[in-house]
Amino acid sequence: MILKNEFLEVEITEYGASVVSIKVPDRNGKMVDVVLGYDDLMSYKRQDKYIGATIGRCCNRIANGLININGQKYTLKCNEGKNHLHGGFHGFDKKFWQGTKGDNTVNFVYHSKDGEENYPGNLNVTLTYTLKKQALYINYKAVSDKDTVCNLTNHTYFNLNGGGDILDNEVLIFADYFTENDANSLTTGKILPVENTPMDFRKPKKIGDDINSDYYQIKYANGFDNNWVIKDYNGRIKKAARAFSKKTGIELTVQTNLPGIQFYSGNYLDGAGLGKNNIPIKKYSGFCLECQYFPNAFANKNFPLPVLHAGELYDKTIKYKFKII
Repeated sequence: MILKNEFLEVEITEYGASVVSIKVPDRNGKMVDVVLGYDDLMSYKRQDKYIGATIGRCCNRIANGLININGQKYTLKCNEGKNHLHGGFHGFDKKFWQGTKGDNTVNFVYHSKDGEENYPGNLNVTLTYTLKKQALYINYKAVSDKDTVCNLTNHTYFNLNGGGDILDNEVLIFADYFTENDANSLTTGKILPVENTPMDFRKPKKIGDDINSDYYQIKYANGFDNNWVIKDYNGRIKKAARAFSKKTGIELTVQTNLPGIQFYSGNYLDGAGLGKNNIPIKKYSGFCLECQYFPNAFANKNFPLPVLHAGELYDKTIKYKFKII
């Protein structure tokens, strides 16, 4: 399905409700595809890097798959060693969503049954992609018949150069703090200041500047892969991050009403196969800015819990706005 206006062209597939391409004009007016993706359905089915996908019921990692809701313990299916990652073995990224196209929207629905990947409750999800001028809006709405977990995000990999690696793409993150990870990429519960660390993106910085730092958080992940705490979060839509390519002049601004954002520099993209136009997807081919609740929240009592109560409306938005500089 394709959404198109005078500035943006976005292609979306029903498999995983995934973003296949986002084409933006560069400073010379040439259309540039700024996201990773594949040319065929089988490649999406085979991949394990979540390229372009909608992630749920819970994005990121949950240690030992353990959640506790109202004193009731559940063990989710663990698809990454001892961890539950991005919704399990057959998360929302592996489902066919029912899509309906409007003039400037694509509306997807998915019914996640009680017990799917061991999550409690029947969860009905509506996901809407909308083009407005120079922005792509992603809105998630969900309702469950039992108290459950709901933490949905988009796992698009961006490359504002339109090809090659992303090491010269500049990133700014509107955050004074980040959540510390252990060596297994699980949050420890510590919320650390970015100041005087390579995790400081309060001013625009090339991704490659510190990606080989000996700072322990970067060494653990072989690059950047942490959750940043969005500054002055108040439940309303805020600027979370900005990225820019001097090569194309394309700027991306990410806004959301979620409290955290995972910046991932594509450290483990090797093995992702051939992307669009038979171009190999490699380490550092793209970066992610995944808006979310903090990872592994059930193991860290100081983190906001991504619990959706029965009958309550989950209503979250991610906005990708593009600009030419």
